[in-house]
Amino acid sequence: MPTDDIIDLLTTVPLWAVVAFRLYARPTNPGQWAIFWTFTTLTVAATLRLTFIEHGITALTGVPDLAILPKHLLVMLSCFLLLGWVETVVPPRDPEPAWRRWTTLRHRMGLYAITGIAGAATFPFAALSLTAPDGSTDFATPQYGNLAGTLHLSMYLLPMGIALSLSTLLCLTAARRTDGLLRLCMQLMAAGAGVGAFYPTYRLTFLICGLTDWTYPLTEAQFHLGGSLIQAVTILLVIAGSSVRAADILVRAIRYRRGLIALRPLWQELVSVLPPDVIRAHFKAGTSMKDDRRRLRDLYGRLDERVVEISDATFELLPWVSRDLYHQALAAARAEGFHGADARAAREAICLRVARIKAVDGDVVALHPAGSLLSLQNDLLANAVWLARVAHHHTDQRLVEVATELAGQAPLQEVRTT
Repeated sequence: MPTDDIIDLLTTVPLWAVVAFRLYARPTNPGQWAIFWTFTTLTVAATLRLTFIEHGITALTGVPDLAILPKHLLVMLSCFLLLGWVETVVPPRDPEPAWRRWTTLRHRMGLYAITGIAGAATFPFAALSLTAPDGSTDFATPQYGNLAGTLHLSMYLLPMGIALSLSTLLCLTAARRTDGLLRLCMQLMAAGAGVGAFYPTYRLTFLICGLTDWTYPLTEAQFHLGGSLIQAVTILLVIAGSSVRAADILVRAIRYRRGLIALRPLWQELVSVLPPDVIRAHFKAGTSMKDDRRRLRDLYGRLDERVVEISDATFELLPWVSRDLYHQALAAARAEGFHGADARAAREAICLRVARIKAVDGDVVALHPAGSLLSLQNDLLANAVWLARVAHHHTDQRLVEVATELAGQAPLQEVRTT
């Protein structure tokens, strides 16, 4: 396999993985769609760059270099799409620098249309590609001294350099105006776009030497390898930058999944006290441990629903949680060796089990019920973590025995009939 193809595969494979992940995640807003199409066009272009793909298209159609023009146009388009995505990410500030007007949709797509048409018009007159020393297809070297080929590559490289230079400036602007993960994302994207902006200069100096008496300092193999390395570094940095927030999303998804699994035993115990309509909905939709472990879609929504249903079930059970039980449960938890947050979580687990036993048995409700039970906040992950702790104690055999004992100890003065 040519050395160029080995380097190219180091970027093409990750690019396809990024596209697959973003497609699976189902983009829902313009920004997500913009970065999805940026990577999609770049991925197709990177695939067309592989030698066996280029040769295969030529063998299939009989037209030499047929893969090169769409590859160039797609790379140009991906650079302008990247510029458009970064432009939407930069927090606004009044007044904006004068150069920002060149990043608007009308200007960037106008430049793409003009240079794309000019590049397509000059492409048929360019010299045909040749086989590089490492066996890969080399289109740039034959254009050395070829005016039509130089014009075509100039129409390809100049707008790419402009788009990537503006993207670098925008990423740096966004990095200065933001913090946290978004700042890291923009810094990596700026580094990638900055390296990519050097690529047109690298190629154009070679083409200028071909039209003048200047001698290019690199050999053909060195020039070819250098171009591939610049492209690889650019793409990998852009992937890394765009994946910073995706990594955060992935970490959150892992935590949501763990929350679903951890809350399942407690949820199964309590869901039976919910209204019939809720239970009927669960029978229709169905859910299982297999679903919790393997179904990755809408993890946030499913975890939120589970937390809400546990909270609703707790509210249904509150009438059977007396003030005395609330204090007795904490004392019992401490007697079992629990302290601090663990003792409070154990108290909630004991109270829930006792209340459910009484509710299922049809016992009378408490005369002076506790005002609240669960220690919940306005944060899904924090609530899931806390309820997971309660769920863990809910299945602790020592606390199960404590709850069973307390379920038969409600003082007569603390109860009334329903």
